[in-house]
Amino acid sequence: MAHGRILLLVVCSTIACSFATDVPSFIHVCKRNDPQIEECIKKSVEEIRPKLVSGVPEFNIPSLEPLLLKELVAAEGAGGLKVTCHNIKAYGASDFVIQKLRVDISTLRFAMDILLPHLYIEGTYEVDGRVLLLPIKGNGPLTGNFTDALGSVKVQGDLFKADDGTDHLHLSEFRMRIAIRQGSLKLENLFGGDATLGTVVNNAINNNFDAFIKELNPLIEKALSTAFMEIGNSIVKPYTYSQLFPES
Repeated sequence: MAHGRILLLVVCSTIACSFATDVPSFIHVCKRNDPQIEECIKKSVEEIRPKLVSGVPEFNIPSLEPLLLKELVAAEGAGGLKVTCHNIKAYGASDFVIQKLRVDISTLRFAMDILLPHLYIEGTYEVDGRVLLLPIKGNGPLTGNFTDALGSVKVQGDLFKADDGTDHLHLSEFRMRIAIRQGSLKLENLFGGDATLGTVVNNAINNNFDAFIKELNPLIEKALSTAFMEIGNSIVKPYTYSQLFPES
């Protein structure tokens, strides 16, 4: 869940360099024509990392501790599965490790691979459908632990002319892929609080965690990609392209 937001933070750490008179001291400036722009951005991210715990409000970036997702809806999966998660809080997102970063300013393409050593999530859920051939229905508290989550995110930007003739950046594509090496989930109050059925389904999910996540991943990736693209566009919309990525 956190991967897309982290890429936005990486992009925004570059964006921050556009406001020369207002750059906070914790921002490391990167230029559009820097031949080592990937390394520059990585350095900028490391310098800004301590601020990500509490957020960077001057750039409209919320805190990563916890990372908040108000609602996540995944529907039309196998068995007609519909899952809705509300008020999700994810802890551990600020410990992300950038494994690879690729930036092509000429084509406005951004891509990165990251590792999240550990994530803990909590929130509420509603679920109805079938998972692993088992019927599942209920609503209530949700908790989860995930270890070694790998994320791959690709973003495509485009330029458009504003009414005043200036170029502005628009994120036209945001694709996310997620792989979780290990994890566990607990769905409370399944089947109206039936403890026996709830235990059976929770055990089935966790004993077959890889298959469960694989079944849900396409739905989650699509929902998160849409949400994070909207967030990214809200961040870049007020500024011209020259402000966001100065040449020198």
